[in-house]
Amino acid sequence: MCIPPRRANLWSVEWGDMNRKGFTLIELLVVIAIIAILAAILFPVFARAREKARQTACLSNVKQITLALLMYAQDYDEMYVPGSLAYSVPTLYAEWYKLLWPYMKNSQLVVCPSQPTSPHGDRLGYGWNYQEFGYYYDSHGTGWCTPMAMIDRPSETIVLGDSEDVGARVPTPSYGPRYLYRRHATLLPKRHNGGGNMGHCDGHVKWYTQQALRKAEVGLAAPWRYAP
Repeated sequence: MCIPPRRANLWSVEWGDMNRKGFTLIELLVVIAIIAILAAILFPVFARAREKARQTACLSNVKQITLALLMYAQDYDEMYVPGSLAYSVPTLYAEWYKLLWPYMKNSQLVVCPSQPTSPHGDRLGYGWNYQEFGYYYDSHGTGWCTPMAMIDRPSETIVLGDSEDVGARVPTPSYGPRYLYRRHATLLPKRHNGGGNMGHCDGHVKWYTQQALRKAEVGLAAPWRYAP
């Protein structure tokens, strides 16, 4: 039986399609280009989302440390913890966060998720505003401790928070206390989406951009000085 010409043409087209294999080079390059474009768009979004999660975890750490500071103050006649005890008396030597240990009892609280270690192997990610709240006791123990009553604007005054100063986090007696160096262009925190988490004297915590931390001037109260 003869196949009609129109049917024969349809058969040849279908048979030709069945014998076609794979993609052409142009099609393959187009697919690769689309995937690369999507990756370039999505990867930074994923990175920011991951860092946002770390920022939130860090904010919780700072909150817990700041609450420990307030509990310490309630037990010590409303006096904030000093930055550290005297260097000249090794038996008394201790940093601020070690003095807060009885109120934290969790070593992970002092480890920032975005900076778990420093180049020196230290795991502390937070610093103390030593320029306002003292940083040592003298050999007689009279020391530098700030009374809570002296803080004019506790809700505006930073007492501790993210620290980029790896030099002040070297685990040696010479650099044991971990400090915040305010307004220092290279030492202000930026690891959390261009900023850092800070704890205030009243117990609340807040994320600041690096620029917001840097703009303060000597003599101004917020956000560093506890008094004009």
